[in-house]
Amino acid sequence: MKTQWVFILAISFCLSGCDNSPYVHTFGETSAERVAVMTDIIKKRISLPGSILDAECIEEQYGDGRFGPSDFAFFAKLVVEKADFATWKSSAGKRISNWDYKSPKKASLSWWSTKEQTNQLEMYSPKPMFGRSNGWVGFAADGQTIYILTFTM
Repeated sequence: MKTQWVFILAISFCLSGCDNSPYVHTFGETSAERVAVMTDIIKKRISLPGSILDAECIEEQYGDGRFGPSDFAFFAKLVVEKADFATWKSSAGKRISNWDYKSPKKASLSWWSTKEQTNQLEMYSPKPMFGRSNGWVGFAADGQTIYILTFTM
């Protein structure tokens, strides 16, 4: 009986270190740093369609990669020049109609779109700009705001 309790306590102690909470990676503390990060990410795959005035971005990691693979979700918001908006849109992938809304699981973001706002976006594939097939690039009706969601599965 004592051996069973020791075993149960040992397993409980080991499992208490297993945390499925996502890790949150931020990219830069200032707007200029985040704009530079987003510029670098996009320029790896395409010519930058225009200047980025402001950027917000985080990446959440689900799983620690030790007991299996980790998944990632990348959330970003760009504010671009209105004059460049059509060029940004034409640089996106194909228009998509089948997409899912996601919001960060751990980070509370005042800048991320709500589900209602997201329903109003024109959705395109993220593949050309970000190299990931899962997710979307959403263009807002204001003619200068772009929301980006990419994720692995």
